[in-house]
Amino acid sequence: MKKLIIINSQQSITRNDIVEFEKEYHLKLPENYIAFLLKYNGGGVYDEGSEGSEYVQSFNSLKYGKLTLEFMFDNYCISEDLIDKEYLPIACGYGGNPITLCLKAGKDYGKIIIFYMDMDEDPQTIADSLEELLGVKSIDEL
Repeated sequence: MKKLIIINSQQSITRNDIVEFEKEYHLKLPENYIAFLLKYNGGGVYDEGSEGSEYVQSFNSLKYGKLTLEFMFDNYCISEDLIDKEYLPIACGYGGNPITLCLKAGKDYGKIIIFYMDMDEDPQTIADSLEELLGVKSIDEL
């Protein structure tokens, strides 16, 4: 997979914003994802040499913008109860399918899982880490 380029990122956030989100939803975000949020706070994507990513249309922001993590988590995991609360919807795929970060303790922690909402398909692991999804060795490379 080629390196994804983040475009149109949202207004910057602070580590305190992340801590407040984690406390409110009783979640512990991985450090690599925290670094990503602090650097970009969401945004659109394209990969080098083409018009788009195979899976990701855009990353959700923690705050600011229309598709925030809070909105997506509330929508998919709490009010509609479509996705287990151990999966944080961090991005939107094509067709509106949520791309999630697995927060379940154990071997799957940090994996990237897509949920197909309009098809009778099981969730699919699309990357073993955020870095793999982004096509980088570390978030610092973005």
